[in-house]
Amino acid sequence: MSGEKIIQNWDIKVIKDDPVFPFILIDNWYTPNEEKAVWKELDFFSTTPPDIVKRAENTIVARNVDGSAKSKAYRFYIDDYYKERTISPIINCMYKQRTPEFKNVVSECLPYARSFMSSNADSSLLSYYEENDHYEPHHDTFLWTCLIWMVREPRLFDGGDFNLDEPNIRVKLKNNRMVMFPSYFLHSVSPVKFHTQPKEAGYGRYTITHFYYSIPLGDSSK
Repeated sequence: MSGEKIIQNWDIKVIKDDPVFPFILIDNWYTPNEEKAVWKELDFFSTTPPDIVKRAENTIVARNVDGSAKSKAYRFYIDDYYKERTISPIINCMYKQRTPEFKNVVSECLPYARSFMSSNADSSLLSYYEENDHYEPHHDTFLWTCLIWMVREPRLFDGGDFNLDEPNIRVKLKNNRMVMFPSYFLHSVSPVKFHTQPKEAGYGRYTITHFYYSIPLGDSSK
């Protein structure tokens, strides 16, 4: 971040209601300047969607036994859009997950922390939920999943909440809220239901997902 000292105003909770399924919840994830830059990028994708933006059922997505997609939303991998990752404010803000302050938070989720500390690769997915969009219970095929939710206030819809399905824990959707957990945890998103139809794009539920995993040393694929 160009040597700038970033002051994080995080509201941190390590949730251990079920000790088998601990997870991290942080409000105020982005600083005000970061949030402004992220919203500008989200608005760009809403008003000028690139060709790689697809409905989830037309992408590589978790599926049921009959082959039907478990997700209904728009989605694409941000890494596939930019030739240089550093152009993206969303990707630039991933420095936060590698700070000592954040690693200290993750260490409170032991015994899972070691897999995050040793991860050496990542990818970033942007999802957008409109009317009736949801995600059925599924798990991700990575080590750690980091979700950041962005939604305009006042909100024009109900639903879109996040669920950890095995311990049956619901986390309310909130703008600029981050949730991080081991990727094998079963999780889902409740359907979005608009009570006031938006007059323009960008008033649904955004999810920025950062996946963390490891690749063998000497393997340059990603």
